[in-house]
Amino acid sequence: MSTTTRSGEADHGVIVENEWYDDWIKDIPDQNGNIAIITGSNSGTGFWAASALAGKGCTVILACRNPDKAEAAKKEILGYHPKAKVDAIKMDNMDLESVKTFAETFNKKYDRLDYLLNNAGIMAQPLIKSKDGYDIQFQTNHLAHFYLTELMWDKMIKTDSQSRVVNHSSGAHSMGGPVFDKTKMDYPTYSWGIVGINVFLWNVVLPAMGLKPLDNWQRYGTSKLCNVLFTKELQRRIEAKGLSDKIIAVACHPGYANTNLQNVAKDSMSNWEKLNSGNAQSAADGSLPLLMATVSSSIKGGDYCEPGGTQHMKGSPMVGAVGGNGNDPAMAKELWSYSEECLKIPFPI
Repeated sequence: MSTTTRSGEADHGVIVENEWYDDWIKDIPDQNGNIAIITGSNSGTGFWAASALAGKGCTVILACRNPDKAEAAKKEILGYHPKAKVDAIKMDNMDLESVKTFAETFNKKYDRLDYLLNNAGIMAQPLIKSKDGYDIQFQTNHLAHFYLTELMWDKMIKTDSQSRVVNHSSGAHSMGGPVFDKTKMDYPTYSWGIVGINVFLWNVVLPAMGLKPLDNWQRYGTSKLCNVLFTKELQRRIEAKGLSDKIIAVACHPGYANTNLQNVAKDSMSNWEKLNSGNAQSAADGSLPLLMATVSSSIKGGDYCEPGGTQHMKGSPMVGAVGGNGNDPAMAKELWSYSEECLKIPFPI
């Protein structure tokens, strides 16, 4: 086993060894000629997915809000793979104009797009509005990616091989509820398992005891549910138009990985996660469901990739099943319409 702990992924003093990443990426097929956009790829699972794809010949675009960190990540990937083709272009999910500018820059430089990995995310943040007026978790984790997918759509379906849109969700999607409004998030739907039991304790038991529920986790779960619902509705529309030979949509869940999401989350549960990071898998291992969703020939449109171990928190990647409201087609259609309303643009397929 090797260690792939990077700055920002071990601020709490934990070094986590890879168990599956090094062997798994050896079997990624040759990617020469392919182009991938990976949002939030200067750290965590996005970085290790970028490194693996670049190492197989894929041209990788690091779409990140901090140009200095993106350039540092690019330099590190080139250190691992000196012949890799890596580009860094600024994109801030909290600013929809930045998403538009990124798309314009990319479209001028590149003539195809094989993989769009909607990976960037934030977790358990307080209710703060973005400059566009939306809850920063909803906008960062879903709305900006919905917009980016719309902006990339024509290029992807014109690419001469099947393209993939990959939305990085979380097992926390099972606690997401049906209200997508930036200020009115509902209490979650509970499922059994580690995530569901903890969420039930945080949001039902605590209020019953007169303690404050963790609203930031409710909104995070809903934003991750949006990733699943967006994938489901996008794939439904792809199939309805007979476009599955040109493009598919896939979702994935990284499990419990040692990334900087825990470092920036804003509550006591996140502090517990920092202390418990020794039980997490490495960020590199956490990137494997994302990579499986991107390159595996066995993947079908609408699939959901996740770790194969206990409670799907760690392990070699597999195709799993979504929970909670993730299989509700009416909710998926409602989210699509609401997202169009937020952006004030149609996304017809």
